Amino acid sequence: MDWPSPPHPLSALHRRVIEACQGWTIAVCSRNTQIAVISTLLFERPLLSGSIAELLAQLPAAGAPLLLIADDDLPDGGADLLIEQVRTAHGSGSCRVLIYLPRAINDARLQRLWHGGADALLSLESGGSGLGLNAILELVAGRPCIDPAFNQRLRRPHTVRLRPREQELILALARGRSTREIAALRQVRCDSVRRQLCNLYRKTDVHDQQGLLAWGLEHGVLRPPDLACRLHRSLSRSTASSACRSSS
Repeated sequence: MDWPSPPHPLSALHRRVIEACQGWTIAVCSRNTQIAVISTLLFERPLLSGSIAELLAQLPAAGAPLLLIADDDLPDGGADLLIEQVRTAHGSGSCRVLIYLPRAINDARLQRLWHGGADALLSLESGGSGLGLNAILELVAGRPCIDPAFNQRLRRPHTVRLRPREQELILALARGRSTREIAALRQVRCDSVRRQLCNLYRKTDVHDQQGLLAWGLEHGVLRPPDLACRLHRSLSRSTASSACRSSS
């Protein structure tokens, strides 16, 4: 991704963006250095963060409208989780979200983010074309914006739609939570979680948790990093079990 610095003195388009964003809080949530650098050059003192938790800790109380620029490669969740948590914390009516994605992102994940509440989806590869500045102008005017590279792909039929609680359940499984742990977190009986899982199996046409996780990856509900925690927890349990056997 080769993003040139904004021209100096300010271009007419850059000047329009600065004027349009007067009174807005600008937040950037990304570990991508170029996204952070360009955002800092475009705006004066944006809120910079590299994770959902870090951003939520910095967000001011709801008041000024919020423009959030992010990507889908955060260590504690994807852009869909970021959107949900920020809008819960800040208010959905006063928040606009621009997500940068690699052009090679699979169609299911692209659909998931668009239908999950992103207001603009841009490809990382189009960073230096001026499309980002135009997208910001559209967002602060209350209009959505789609990168032409994604537009046609978003017109394809959407797959199975999951409710937020169903997505949360799949994500909890991906992170290695057991049925008992999920039930405790939700303050429900284990049987309730098992029934929800059975309903999900039927809805997604799979037969077990492994099949459900594979479906989640294929259909954009999960990202590969979401499964890293599951692997880590599994290895930790195996290590602990081996240690117990050795000590006995």
